Amino acid sequence: MKFKQVFLFCLGCSFFAGASDTTNILFIGNSFTGNNDMPGIFQKISRAKQKIVHVEKSWKGGASLRDQTSRPELFQSIKKGNWDVVVVQGWSKEFVQKQAYIDSVTLPYARQILDTIRTYNPCAKILFYETWGYRDGSDMDSVMLSYEQMSDTIIKGYALMNSIFKHPVVPVGRTWLSFRQKYPDVNLYDTDLYHPSKLGSYLAACTFYTCIFHESPVGASTKTISYADAKLIQTHCEQTVLPALNANGFTSDYFNIVTQTDGKGRYKLKAEAHYGEDSKITWVLAKDKIFKGSALEYYYAAPGSYIVRLKVESPCGTRWFAQKITFKASPKIKK
Repeated sequence: MKFKQVFLFCLGCSFFAGASDTTNILFIGNSFTGNNDMPGIFQKISRAKQKIVHVEKSWKGGASLRDQTSRPELFQSIKKGNWDVVVVQGWSKEFVQKQAYIDSVTLPYARQILDTIRTYNPCAKILFYETWGYRDGSDMDSVMLSYEQMSDTIIKGYALMNSIFKHPVVPVGRTWLSFRQKYPDVNLYDTDLYHPSKLGSYLAACTFYTCIFHESPVGASTKTISYADAKLIQTHCEQTVLPALNANGFTSDYFNIVTQTDGKGRYKLKAEAHYGEDSKITWVLAKDKIFKGSALEYYYAAPGSYIVRLKVESPCGTRWFAQKITFKASPKIKK
């Protein structure tokens, strides 16, 4: 028996032909986003895994969330609309500050950015980009924090953002921490000891891929870093990020498709849609084959390529999704 499994997560996009089947993702941040073009690495990984994505970034080195609100180009990017996923990253020391700073500076300006995203992209999935501690730690109120202490402070800061704004956190900082603990000789830092090396940016990109597509990055072939390093990082994300998706709030806004071919002439499709309880789900396999409900099982009569379309109707609007599936002819049974 042969199985082929395809996972697809695509928020707010319409699938017909050409660019209409693209998942549009905007990354907002500073040099932890922009250096090494991390969003570009994410795009390469996604395309290597047969995802159709369009990625843009709006970043400024050293910018805090307050600094971001002074950038007209940021709001121009947000107001373009049609973003399916928007990633928001704070300053690397945004949460290594006094609580008064977080309450009076971080949270109000974060709210301004998030409100703008929701206004112009009501169906977009908003994600927080949890960053990492500096290699040798940093000071906080004139007290030196170790790397582990700085990491813990940042992780708690983004947990606070999640508790207030209810948007999932992409656990790059936690993935970075566990990777450092497991592979202390692999350098994730640039020469300044706080910006990411290309390996560090690759780890961040793999973490994003796993969270956005609900799928392991293992097998993505790019020329970004060496094959051995890529496989090491991909496998680490598969082992640490993938099992924790539900715990990190990645419980909805995706669908998956599994196809099965056996030697008895049966070509089975199994599909599941994971959206909000207030969403209406419709599967369209052909003009005369329309099914309602979040789960679908269907048998095709013959091998070949087919398009599975998914319609999601929710309070924010109607979205169409699609995935191409292919069944190979069943192997002949020896008599």
